[in-house]
Amino acid sequence: MHVSTSRVWAAPLVVEGNTVRQLLVEAGELEVTDQDGPHVRSRFGVWPATRDGEGPADGPLTAILPTVRGTGGRVSWTGTRELSDPSAVRSSHTGAIGFRAPDEPHSLRRPQIGALHSVIGHWSSGVTDPGIVVMPTGTGKTETMLALFVTVRPHRLLVVVPTSALRDQVAAKFETLGILQREQIVSADAVRPCVAKLEHGLTDPGNAAQLLNAINVVVATPQSVGACSEEARGVFLGGFSHLMVDEAHHAPAPSWTTIIDSFSDRRVLLFTATPFREDRKSLPGRVIFRFPLREAQRDGYFTTIDYQTVASLDDTDEALADLALARLRSDLAADYDHVLMARARSVTRAKAIQSLYASKAPELSPVLLYDNLPAPKRKAVLQAIHSRESRVIVCVDMLGEGFDLPALKVAALHDAKKSLSPMIQFIGRFTRSTSTSRIGTASAFVAKDHSTALSPLRDLLREDADWNLLLHDITERVTRAAEETSTFDASFSGGPDEVTTPSLEPKMSAIAHRAPIPAWDPAAAVDYYGSHTVLDANVAIGADETVAWLVLEHRSEVSWGEVQNLEERSYELILMYFDQSKRILYIHSSENNGDYVELAEAVLGQGTTLINGPSTFRVLARLNRLIPTNIGLLDSRDHFTRFSMFVGSDVLEALDQRHKQGKSQTHIATSGFDQGEKVTISAALSGRFWSVTTAPDLRAWKQWCDVQGEKLTDDSIDLEAIFDGFVIPEDVRERPAHPLLAAEWQWQFYAGARSTLTIDFDDKSYQVVDVEFAVDDHSSTGPLRLSLVTPAWRIPYEADFDEHGLVYSPVGADGLVSNRRTTVPLRLWLNKNKPNLLFAGDRMLTHDDRLHAPWHDLSPYPKDQLVTLGWENVDVKVESQGIGRNPRSIQAYMSALLRASDAFDFLLDDDRAYEAADLVGLRADDTDLHITLVHCKFSKEKTAGARLDDLYEVCGQAVRSAKWRQHGALPLLRHLERRAKNYHARTGSSPFEIGDIAALHRITDIAEQLRPRFRILIAQPGFSKADADVDHLSLIAGADHYIRTMTAGTFEFCCHE
Repeated sequence: MHVSTSRVWAAPLVVEGNTVRQLLVEAGELEVTDQDGPHVRSRFGVWPATRDGEGPADGPLTAILPTVRGTGGRVSWTGTRELSDPSAVRSSHTGAIGFRAPDEPHSLRRPQIGALHSVIGHWSSGVTDPGIVVMPTGTGKTETMLALFVTVRPHRLLVVVPTSALRDQVAAKFETLGILQREQIVSADAVRPCVAKLEHGLTDPGNAAQLLNAINVVVATPQSVGACSEEARGVFLGGFSHLMVDEAHHAPAPSWTTIIDSFSDRRVLLFTATPFREDRKSLPGRVIFRFPLREAQRDGYFTTIDYQTVASLDDTDEALADLALARLRSDLAADYDHVLMARARSVTRAKAIQSLYASKAPELSPVLLYDNLPAPKRKAVLQAIHSRESRVIVCVDMLGEGFDLPALKVAALHDAKKSLSPMIQFIGRFTRSTSTSRIGTASAFVAKDHSTALSPLRDLLREDADWNLLLHDITERVTRAAEETSTFDASFSGGPDEVTTPSLEPKMSAIAHRAPIPAWDPAAAVDYYGSHTVLDANVAIGADETVAWLVLEHRSEVSWGEVQNLEERSYELILMYFDQSKRILYIHSSENNGDYVELAEAVLGQGTTLINGPSTFRVLARLNRLIPTNIGLLDSRDHFTRFSMFVGSDVLEALDQRHKQGKSQTHIATSGFDQGEKVTISAALSGRFWSVTTAPDLRAWKQWCDVQGEKLTDDSIDLEAIFDGFVIPEDVRERPAHPLLAAEWQWQFYAGARSTLTIDFDDKSYQVVDVEFAVDDHSSTGPLRLSLVTPAWRIPYEADFDEHGLVYSPVGADGLVSNRRTTVPLRLWLNKNKPNLLFAGDRMLTHDDRLHAPWHDLSPYPKDQLVTLGWENVDVKVESQGIGRNPRSIQAYMSALLRASDAFDFLLDDDRAYEAADLVGLRADDTDLHITLVHCKFSKEKTAGARLDDLYEVCGQAVRSAKWRQHGALPLLRHLERRAKNYHARTGSSPFEIGDIAALHRITDIAEQLRPRFRILIAQPGFSKADADVDHLSLIAGADHYIRTMTAGTFEFCCHE
């Protein structure tokens, strides 16, 4: 005989709005047996039964059978419905789960059983570090938690999740034990736990204790834990024996870290699909189990993925929607139960996207879901999707963590997520398989976004990406990188209990000592400092014994009085890295205090040598445009002014004194460029060298030391050549007596900051970066004259010095500067955001009125290096080819020359206001990104000559374009894409001479992995090589020097014979 039942719940306990629940009987079919008296049983348990129609209300929970015998009736229940004693629940779990092989019946999945074994092994080892379990989305992380809960039988378990939606979902799983009893993985004798969701903060410690005494499991968010009073929170967190953290990539956040740190003496597990973060913060603990995504795909937990990127010079949103809807309709026609999800970055964007889909597919009833949608509307939207009344849902990050709908099989990413962890989770929603409905291949359509090249998504979003392979490839690679750091950190043994290796973020600084032999004993540091000074009298040493660290505890009397019972304590971090191949020991101290000779001798033995004196300044080598920002000088002859320090523009005086008065520098702090990227590096005679940056982890500090060590040991480095190459900043109060070549906005504008700013004039607005500076006067005296220029208007300005510095004033009518909220006169804004001014002779006046110039004047450009071309059929007075591609223009001649001589991936005409160059060509190979910028200049006369006026502007353009080398040339690629689209929208023509927008995107996708190699050309057929004199060649020399040092590239000047 079979009967059925609804769910039966215990009477809930409510504590300060938080409910403790227990599922006593799961809904479903029951078998009635009369052995040893009537009973009902299912895979979820066994209960006594009665046919008497009633039973004692205070007796055991008993099924009241239907009075009519047969099959199909529904039972009712009598007896107590109190919550079970939590200890009785734990006892019922003894032996309730078996460790069967994955291919046997009633077994966990392969990743689940693997994680279960790894966790138990980790805890059995006695290691107290948190364990990190990495399982791809969809492989059953929550069921793994449930299996561990039944296996380990914790006294009390706290589960922390990121959102209230996931809290509800995970709590529901614990209440039912998920699928474990249904699939007979856990025996029917196992009693389901008493589960509470912490939805409201606890204010009373007594209430916290009451809640703890009633539960086996609490599921909470960091926000709900943080809402507890301090005393209640202490009782609450102190009452658990185990902690599990779901979606643990959130764990480095402060609110999560506080909870995890409070479990330092208890067992902690962190579950995540993605153990890496964009900010490079490590998860606390060590990876104890990782199931690769390729294995999940091989085992069939995911369907395959078809991928297509969508790029258009027209409306990308419309093109993407058309493709995604076509795929959905095709899938539905093939009888697949598929749903399309479109993602937008904001509510405003989502509403516009939803309207687009509604206009294109009204029969699919597109709906909109976002975070602040009222609960009734949210419920209606989800119901429409689940019932398939709607087949299209537009969301703003709503369907990520905690959402499971296998029918989601078409993804339309109008705005892709910019960090890898949530992106992979998002895509994971579309690849889940199911046996309950007919589903096919997942499809993903992604709007091409140039900014993704700046993130780890660059591989995932490449146009030619095969996501069936790449999704697991990229997670493997990034996981492996995170794992390498994690493995490096986890390899350390010893050290104080209060500090962990992953928590270390040292400054980039060190002092170096040569060792007599390639051996050391880092543990000897305890003997040197004394066990009372070394925290826990312990040194942390890596497994390969090349890196070690310790913490010193310093105690001293308080400085503000003679108080016997008080003392001040401070802590100093000491790092040591021994490069055995070079026999160099690097020592870092957070106090930056002393040379640590005695410590070096303690760990290396007698015969060590401190690397100090002038040799330390070798770390300044192999860098370009070094600007000294701080110099200290020592005068051994003058006891009264023995030491002096110079900053800012005073460093010029310091360098003069060094040469003229025989003084020696004690330290030099600089900034400069390393292969076109801005860096800082400083050094002192004492032997210390440093940068202003902070290492994200101990491994990064070690790698930085390796770079500096290569230079410290290079005896071929010429220090005088380094000092002679300094670019000296000088505060100025009058205009430089040199011709002004060009002006450019501060770099932050090109890098994407403040991109919403526009300059408005004559009823036409342009973004700031599309407004060009044109020099109106190249003379060496008088006010600086320049104009702000666009295709629609020109605003003349003058700039001159007064007591406040360089002041800009409009010559006539002024413009306005606007953002989303305010509008101000251009004059006011310009004087707060001054451009950088580029003068002849490689001189730059920065926005803070400092003139940066080489310490020594440059030699004229070698005349024999001027490149002569034939200029056949070129009208030297016509610079631009225009939309019609005028074949007699200088630009068309250079385009033909480049197309014939170079194999570009794309060549683009950027000849418009605020161009990067008249022609921009790019070619990528395995290691390098070759970038060619061509600046053309017409002649004012029909014949070639040697007119300085013909050189000023084009040299300024060339110098100005050197800035595009910064940030790996990625801002240049964004600039080109934006301008190509604007040009197409305005003219209907393509600016590409070779290639197309797709070629630009392909370059952008791989650019961050390549080293930019710049080649900048000036094309000036109106200039005669034969007539060039010292003035001309000196002007060209300044442009050449600036370009080569800023880009680490080459410069060519193409002219007439």
